[in-house]
Amino acid sequence: LPVQSAITHPRPGAAVPPGELTVKGYAWSGGGRDVVRVDVSLDGGRSWRVARLEGERPALGRAWAWKLWELQAPVT
Repeated sequence: LPVQSAITHPRPGAAVPPGELTVKGYAWSGGGRDVVRVDVSLDGGRSWRVARLEGERPALGRAWAWKLWELQAPVT
């Protein structure tokens, strides 16, 4: 299955002040496969940043839960 993901923070339409922004979310790949990377774009796809994945890496074929991720990024 293709990776499914969602941003949980900040909420859609939220106004964010300039400075350091924390973006959080979750991802799931299905079929027991682990999510190994989440890329996030804050500018409509012109550039991408790699988010930090939380938690331990499960054994092969044992990833049956959502993987939480977080990104710290500067915004103007």
